[in-house]
Amino acid sequence: MSDHMVELDEGEVMPARKRPDSGDLDITPMIDITFLLLIFFIVTSNLDQQSAAKMPTAENGTSVTTSKSAVLTVTPGGSEGRALVYLGDGVSAEMLASDNDLNRQEEQIADYIEGLFSGKADGGVPKVHLLVKADGKVASGEVNRVMLAALRTGAVEEVDRVFIGTEYKKK
Repeated sequence: MSDHMVELDEGEVMPARKRPDSGDLDITPMIDITFLLLIFFIVTSNLDQQSAAKMPTAENGTSVTTSKSAVLTVTPGGSEGRALVYLGDGVSAEMLASDNDLNRQEEQIADYIEGLFSGKADGGVPKVHLLVKADGKVASGEVNRVMLAALRTGAVEEVDRVFIGTEYKKK
């Protein structure tokens, strides 16, 4: 029998497979991977374009009256990089919440807000909005901490809207 024939059971003969020469290279798997990578990049590039959101720009916002709002004023300059929180509209020593102890400061904020929203303070007129006036130099994490401390009170159900205001310095 010759090299090119393989004998099977029952006397059947089948031609032997040719062995590829050492110079032949099967590139089918490489083509498969190339197409898979191409499909992957096409799909992800389309998803990336769709997920990019254009944020609207605002020229002016609506004004908020302080007569219906509980106001917290937040300025930089507290100890260890913390913000100074004033319980009211303005910056005076008698309105300053505790700067040394964060827990005490958050308790004071909660008590102040609860008093205003329940109508026990400020002439018995309950407030409906929370206005956090923050200096532009205060870290956003500090503003968020103050706002969350104000919203942890029992008067949260009474809060209609929360506003965060910053002042622009005039040149």
